[in-house]
Amino acid sequence: MTSDQWMILIMGMALACGPVLLVWLEDRTRARGGAVPALVSVRGYRISPHSAFSLVIAVMLIYLSYMMRGIGLGFVFMIFGFVDVIVAVQNIRKSKRSQT
Repeated sequence: MTSDQWMILIMGMALACGPVLLVWLEDRTRARGGAVPALVSVRGYRISPHSAFSLVIAVMLIYLSYMMRGIGLGFVFMIFGFVDVIVAVQNIRKSKRSQT
């Protein structure tokens, strides 16, 4: 791999860490008793700004993997993107209000 490809890989890894950090920050905010606003609430599932931005980053990584399909790094970006989608969806599923 060339030095440019290594730099692209490092930037992709940094970008892939974004959704994980956003979910972690949201959990810490809730643990401290802070309120996390919901952008949209559908059937009890609340999409917070953290989750929405995480999904944006994940879609961007998947799109980058599509654009880089001629290079071997495209597959790595696709994996990063789908892992971030899973993290964001789990965060949205966790936000469902308990119906007691």
